[in-house]
Amino acid sequence: MYLKNLTVLGFKSFADKTSLNFQPGVTAIVGPNGCGKSNVSDAVRWVLGEQSAKALRGGEMADVIFNGTDHRKPLGMAEVSLTIGGVDQEHLKASGIEIPYDEVTLTRRVFRDGGSEYFLNKTPCRLKDIQQLFMGTGVGRTSYSIMAQGNITQILSSKPDDRRLVFEEAAGITKFKAQKKEALRKLEQTDQNLLRVDDLIREVKRQIGSLQRQAGKARRFKQLMQEMRHLDTQLARHQFDVLQGEIQDRSQRADALRAQIESTSEEVLRCEDEILQLRARMSLLEQEISLTQQQGIELKGQIERHESRIQFNEQRLQELDSQHGKALAEIKQAEERIAVSQAELGIVEQRLDETRLRLEGHRQLLEERREALQGVEGELSNRQEGLRQAQSAAFASAQSLSRVRNEINSLDLLKQGNIVRLEKLSAEKVQLEEERLRLDSRLQEFNLSVETFRLNVLTSRGTVEERQQRLRDIQVELNQVGQQLDGILRQQAEGRSRLTVLEQLVADHEGFSGGSLAALKQTERVIGSLADRIRVPTEHIIPIEAALGQNLQLVLTERPGVAEEILADLAANRRGRASIAALELLHSDTENASASSPVDDPVLGRHALDLVEADLFIQPLLQRLLGRTRVVRDLAAATQAWIASGGAWEFVTLEGQHLSRQGVYTGGSAGSGKAPASILGRKNQIEELQQSVARFTEQSNELSRAKGALVSEQTTLQAGLLEAQTALREQEVAVATHQGELNALQGSLRSLRQKIDTVVYEVQSLSAHDAEGAEKRSALGARAAELEAREKQSQEEIVSLNESVDSLRLQREEASARLTEIKVMLAGDEQLATSFDRQKQPIEQRIRELRQLAEQRTQEIGGFGARKHQYEAEMEESRRQIIGLQGQRERVNVRAAELVGEKQGQEAVVAAGEEQLRDRRRHLTDCQQLRSSLEVELAQKAMSAQNLRERVQQKYQVRLEDIRSECIRITFADEGPARVETLSPEDMVASGVGTDWAAVSEQVGALQGRIDEMGPVNLVAIEEYEETEQRYQFLTQQQQDLVKAKEQLLDVLNRINTQTREMFVATFQQIRDNFRAMFVEIFGGGKADLILVDENDVLESGIDIVARPPGKQLQSISLLSGGEQTMTAVALLFSIYQVKPSPFCVLDELDAPLDESNINRFIRVLQRFLEHSQFVIITHNKRTIGMADVLYGVTMQEQGVSRIVSVKMGKEGEDHGRPLVSPVAEKPPKEEGTEVAMAK
Repeated sequence: MYLKNLTVLGFKSFADKTSLNFQPGVTAIVGPNGCGKSNVSDAVRWVLGEQSAKALRGGEMADVIFNGTDHRKPLGMAEVSLTIGGVDQEHLKASGIEIPYDEVTLTRRVFRDGGSEYFLNKTPCRLKDIQQLFMGTGVGRTSYSIMAQGNITQILSSKPDDRRLVFEEAAGITKFKAQKKEALRKLEQTDQNLLRVDDLIREVKRQIGSLQRQAGKARRFKQLMQEMRHLDTQLARHQFDVLQGEIQDRSQRADALRAQIESTSEEVLRCEDEILQLRARMSLLEQEISLTQQQGIELKGQIERHESRIQFNEQRLQELDSQHGKALAEIKQAEERIAVSQAELGIVEQRLDETRLRLEGHRQLLEERREALQGVEGELSNRQEGLRQAQSAAFASAQSLSRVRNEINSLDLLKQGNIVRLEKLSAEKVQLEEERLRLDSRLQEFNLSVETFRLNVLTSRGTVEERQQRLRDIQVELNQVGQQLDGILRQQAEGRSRLTVLEQLVADHEGFSGGSLAALKQTERVIGSLADRIRVPTEHIIPIEAALGQNLQLVLTERPGVAEEILADLAANRRGRASIAALELLHSDTENASASSPVDDPVLGRHALDLVEADLFIQPLLQRLLGRTRVVRDLAAATQAWIASGGAWEFVTLEGQHLSRQGVYTGGSAGSGKAPASILGRKNQIEELQQSVARFTEQSNELSRAKGALVSEQTTLQAGLLEAQTALREQEVAVATHQGELNALQGSLRSLRQKIDTVVYEVQSLSAHDAEGAEKRSALGARAAELEAREKQSQEEIVSLNESVDSLRLQREEASARLTEIKVMLAGDEQLATSFDRQKQPIEQRIRELRQLAEQRTQEIGGFGARKHQYEAEMEESRRQIIGLQGQRERVNVRAAELVGEKQGQEAVVAAGEEQLRDRRRHLTDCQQLRSSLEVELAQKAMSAQNLRERVQQKYQVRLEDIRSECIRITFADEGPARVETLSPEDMVASGVGTDWAAVSEQVGALQGRIDEMGPVNLVAIEEYEETEQRYQFLTQQQQDLVKAKEQLLDVLNRINTQTREMFVATFQQIRDNFRAMFVEIFGGGKADLILVDENDVLESGIDIVARPPGKQLQSISLLSGGEQTMTAVALLFSIYQVKPSPFCVLDELDAPLDESNINRFIRVLQRFLEHSQFVIITHNKRTIGMADVLYGVTMQEQGVSRIVSVKMGKEGEDHGRPLVSPVAEKPPKEEGTEVAMAK
C-alpha cells in the first residue's frame, strides 16, 4: 500500500483543481512561509476523516473552503481525493469492502451549508467505511502516519491515556477495539431487549386471564343480540307499514287543497297585474315631477353662481391695488442693498491679491530646502546599505563556523554508538528468522475458514435488510390505505343518502300542482313534463326557471285531441287544473323564428334558447316560450337592455329577477339552483351524485383488495425476518472470532518481516556511515580554520561604517528642521487665501439675486392694468345672465304644480285596487296555512318512517323494505326467559290469533334490559384472546433466543480481550526496546524508557515517556528544549516504525527546530525506512530537500491562491521533469555545502 495521488479543489488556498502525484521514496514540498505548504498535510488529514476544525487550524468545518481573494469569489464547496495504490484484496475484504481493483480513491466534500459527503471509488459511503479501511495499517487522522511540528509537543505533553492511541494503532488492535465496542453496544441492546421482553411477558400473562372472561361474555352478548335483532326488525316493519297508511291519507287531503290554492293564486296574479300597470303610470308621473323640480333647482344654482362670481371679482380688484404699492417698495429696497454689497466685494478682492504674492515667494524657498535634504538622505542610505551587507556577511560566517564545530562533535559521538549497535543486531536477526517460519504455517490454516464465514454473513445481512425495509414499506402502505378507505366510505354513505332524497323528489314531481300531477299519471297518453325533457347547465338554472316559471309544469302530448280529453277528465273528477302543450300545433309555426338571435349581444346579453338543451320535437315549444327572452348579469343591465331594445325583449338575471316586455319587474328572494326545491337543479345533482357514488364504490373495492394483500404479505415477512435475524447473529459471532485470530497472525507476521528487514538495513547502514564519517571530519577541520579568519576581517569593516553613518544622521536632522519651518509659513498663507476666496463668492451671489428681484417686480407692475379691465367685464356679463334665468325658473315652478295634482288622482285609484287585492290574499293565506299544517304532519310521518328505516339500517345493516313480515307468538313463563316462536301464516290462521305486537315490544325491551345489564362488552375479545395466546408463545421463544445471544456476545468479548491483551503486550515490549536503543543512537547516549501507568490493567492503562539526554537528570520531558523534544518524538516514531511501519508518512516541518547536526541524524535514521514506507516531507531545510526523489514547490503567483510546480530528481542529479509542470529547483549531487535553490 502506498500513496499515489492527491487531488485538491477549493480546499483552503487551493482554489483551482490541483493534483500531486507521489512516487516511492521521499517527496519534498517546499516554498516560502504563508504559501500554503501545510495545507497539503491538512488535506491528507481531512480526507482521512478528521472531524475537528481546530485540528485543521479553523473555527468550523466551512473554514476549509476557499474564501475568495480581492480578485476571486469564494467557492461553495471543497473537495479532496486521495488515491491509494497497491491495496491488498484480503485487507479490503476484511474491511467489508468488495472492490476488484488494487487502487482505492477516497473522496471527501464539504459545502458551505454544512453538508458533507464521502466516496470510495466514486461510490457514496460512510465515514465508518473509511475508518475501517485503514484500521490496523498505521494510517489515519490520529495515527503516527501524519506528524506535524505541533504534534511533537502534543505527543510528549498529552495525557498518558491519550498517548496510548498511537501504541494501539501500532499493535493492530484498533479494529479489535472497534469490534469490542460494537459487541458491547449489542450486549447493551440485548439487555434492554431482555428487559422489554420480560415486561411484555408479564403484561401478556395478565391480559390472558382478563381476555378469557371477556370472550365468554362476548359470546353471550352475541346470542342475545341475534334474538333481539329478529324481534326488533319484525316490530319495525309492522310500525313502518302503519306509518305508510297514514302518509297516504294525508297526501290525498293535501292534493284537494292544492287545487283550491291554484285558483285563488290566479285571481291574485290578475289583480297584481292591474295594480302594476297603475303603478307604472304613477312612476312615469313621479319621474316627470322629479325632472321638473330638478330643472328649478339647477336654475337656482346658476343664479347663485353668477352672484358669487360678481363678489369674487370685486375682491380681486381690491387685491390688485394692494400688490401694486408693495412691488414699488421692494424695488427701492433691492437697489440700496446692491450698492452696499459692491463696496464689500472690492475690499475682499484687494486682500486676496496681497496674500497670493506672499505665497509665491514661500514656494520657491521650500523647493531649495527640500533638494538639500534629499542629498543628505541619499548619502546616508548608501552608507547604511554597506553596513547591512557587512553585518550579514559576518553573521553568516559565525553561523557556518558554529555548524562545522557541531558536526565534528556529532561525528565523534556517532562512531562510538555504532560499534555497540552492530553487536546487538547480529544476535537479533537469528531469533527473528526462526519465529517467521512458525507464523507462516499458522496463517495458511486460518485464511480459508475466515473467507467461508464472511460470505455467509454478507448473504444473511442482505436478506435481513431487504425484509426489514419491505416490512416498513408495508406498514406505511397499510396506514395510507386505511385512511383512504375510511374517507371514501364516509363520502360514499353521504352521497347515497342525498341521492335517495333527490330521486324520491323527482319521482313524486315535488313542487308540481295537483292538476299537473294527475295529468302526468296518464303515462300512456302524455310524453312527460317540460322540466323532464330539457337540460340546463347548473350555472344557468336560476335564470331559466325564472323565465319559464309555471311553464316548467307543462304536460306534453302529441295531439290536441289528447290534451282536450285529459282536461275534460280533470274537470269531471275535480282533480285540479293543468297546462298541456300539444306539440303538433307547434311544428309548422314560425311566428317567433325571426325573434331569435344567433349570437350574443354585449348589451342585450345571451339568448335564453342558447342555454337550454332539448330534443328536436321540443324546440318549437321552447321557441314560443323563450324566443323573446335574454339572460343578463343583473337588474341594472336588464334595465339598460330593455331601454336599448325598446321593450322588444324580456330579460332575466342570473339571480332569477325578471323584467317583462311590459316593463314590469318581478323578483325577491330565491333559492340556489342546486337546492333540492329547484326542479331543474335536482336532475343535475342526481347525475353528479350517481357518478360520484359509482366512483367511490370502485375505489373502496380496490382499496379493500389492496389492504388484504398487504396484511397477508406482512405476516409472511415477519416470520421470515425472525429466522434470518437468528441466523445472522450466529454467523457474525463466528466471523468476528476467526477474523480476530487471523488479523492477529497477519499483524505478527508483517511486524516480524519488517523487523528482519530493518536489522539487515541497519547493519549495512552503520558500516557505510562509519567510513563516510571519517572523510567528512577531515574536511570539516580545514573549513573551520578558513571561517575564523573571515569573521575577524568582517568585524573591522563594521566599526568603520558605523562612525560614518552617525555623522550623516546629524546633518539630515538639521536639514529636516529648516524644511519644516518654511512648510508652516506656506500653510498659513494658503489658508488665508482660501478664506478670502470663500468670502467673495456669497457677496457676488447676493448681488445677482437682488437684481433679479427688482426686474421681476417691474414686470408684475406692467400686468396689473390688463387684469383690472378683465374683472370688470366679467361682472357686467354675470348681471345680464341673472335676469334671464329668473324668468325661466318661474315657468318651471308652474308646470311642477300641475303634475303633482295629476299624481294625487292616480294614487286614489291604486288604493282601491290594493284593498281588493288584500282581501283575496287573506283567503289564499288561510288555504296555504291549512295545507302547510297537513304537509308538516305528512313530513313528520315521512320523517318517522325514514328514521325507522335508518335506525334499522344503521343498527342491523339491513334495508327495512327487504324484511319479510312474519307471524310471531311469545309465551311468557313464571320463571326464566320467554319462549319465542315464528309461525307460518297458515298456522296463525289455524290457531285463530294474530301477532301480539305489544308482547313483541315488551320482549324487545326485556332483551335490551338484559344486554344493558351486561355493561360494556368487548366484541373483539374472542379474537384478541386467541391473538394474545399466540403472542405469549412468540415472546417466550424470543426470550430464550435473547438469553442465548447474550451468552454468545459475552464469549466473544472474552476472546477479544484475551487476544488484544496478548497483541498489545508483545507490541509494547518491542516498541519499548526499540525506543531505548533508538534514543541512545540519536542522542549519542542518555537513557529513555516507556512505562505503563497501571500494569494490572494493560488494555486501558496510560503510557508515560521517560527521556534523559546525555549529562542531564530531568524529572519531566516538558523540560526538554524544542530540538530535544523533536528528536525524542522522532525516536519514538521510528521505534514504532520498526515494529509496524505505516505505508506512507507525512512529516510537516518536523525538522524545523533541529540544528545542522540533528538534521543529519534525522536524515540518517529516515533513510533506513525508505524501503518499507513512503515519505512526504514539508520542509525548509536544504539537507532534507537534498535527499528528496521528487520535489514540489508551492507558490502564490496570484495573491491568496496556491499553485504547485514540480520536478523529479535522478540519483545522479539529472532533472527528469514531467510535461506541463514548471521545474521548481534543480537538485545537485549530494555533497558537503550544497544548497538547493528555488525558482519562482
